[in-house]
Amino acid sequence: MNPQMIQSLVNEPSDVCVSLYMPMFRFGREVQQNEIRFRNLLKDAEQLLTQDEATTEESRKAVLSQLEEFRLDTNHDAWKHPRAGLALFATPDSLEVFPMGYVMGEQVHVGERFYLRPLLPALHGDGSFVVLAVSQKHVRLFEGNRDSLEERFPEDLPDNLKDALNIDDYITSIQHFSYSSGNNVDTMYHGQGAGEDDHKANILQFFHRIDGPLSEYLEGRDDPLIFAGVDYLFPIFKEVSSYKHLLAEAVEGNFDDASIEEIHSKALTIVEPHFQQETTEAIESYQDAYGRNCATEDLDTILQAAQMGAVDTLLIREKTPVWGHLDSDGHVQRDEAPSEVSLDLLDEAAVETLDKGGDVYVVRTEDFPSEKSSAVAKLRFAIEATTSS
Repeated sequence: MNPQMIQSLVNEPSDVCVSLYMPMFRFGREVQQNEIRFRNLLKDAEQLLTQDEATTEESRKAVLSQLEEFRLDTNHDAWKHPRAGLALFATPDSLEVFPMGYVMGEQVHVGERFYLRPLLPALHGDGSFVVLAVSQKHVRLFEGNRDSLEERFPEDLPDNLKDALNIDDYITSIQHFSYSSGNNVDTMYHGQGAGEDDHKANILQFFHRIDGPLSEYLEGRDDPLIFAGVDYLFPIFKEVSSYKHLLAEAVEGNFDDASIEEIHSKALTIVEPHFQQETTEAIESYQDAYGRNCATEDLDTILQAAQMGAVDTLLIREKTPVWGHLDSDGHVQRDEAPSEVSLDLLDEAAVETLDKGGDVYVVRTEDFPSEKSSAVAKLRFAIEATTSS
């Protein structure tokens, strides 16, 4: 997800826009619940469209037809390979489907434009990552997020070194291979004629055979890749890997017999700081700007600044919508509870900020730099604060 993709959704030429979000079960019998959950949300969408006075009967039927067609398409990748969340955006003439790497709460919105706030965390990585666990006996690939990890089986990815190199009897080149149970490191012992250079050449060739199908499987993605294996393998893998998002730090050890839960836990210790780095830097930049009077935590000022293109960086507290509407004079009025005319003001601020070339971060509550506000902004230039009743 990038600002351009969000902007294309903002600019969708339609007066009837349905935004639908839902969590997904990824494996086990629970996967069958995904279609049932979607069907229930489809009923909610139908009810909202019926209640919306601006939606004609023709438009209502067209939107519901788009969504029903997706529900029935059992070969769609979103159903066959579910991720943690699912986002759909429907108009009478179009349907966009985005499987997401993080859990999304059930929501349906109908309006003159799409409701996009649940997409914002994906602007700086949606929490998805890939783990490649390698030893000379096994190659295992996993995809996951902060909540779970699942093994994948890409076509042509070798199962082990013997298969990768077509070695019928690799004992001739690997005299003795054993695992040290004491320190969880696999060790290679060489006989005569099996020198260190020959061994590295075999490993290099092994990793080349892995890199091809792995790169094809990950083509077009920017999920961080974590290497898991014994320490001497990772430097060799880095020489070979063509994937641009391989993390510089690996999970060390042998994981042939490790559970998915163990691999997931160890991978999170590597990838969490990676996901948080950009957000941490954005918070520090805001705090520095606030000390120089180049920032604000007043939401009305933020909304005005966003429309003017004055917001450089917008920070939004996660899971805290702020509902409001425009009165007859065009002023923002806060709503204690959402109504038919209510807007999520943080969604409005985010869309305006992205449209004017600014950046948006969704920040965990425990890390948010303001106790009294749900949004703060670093400004490109100072503007006069505004107030609204």
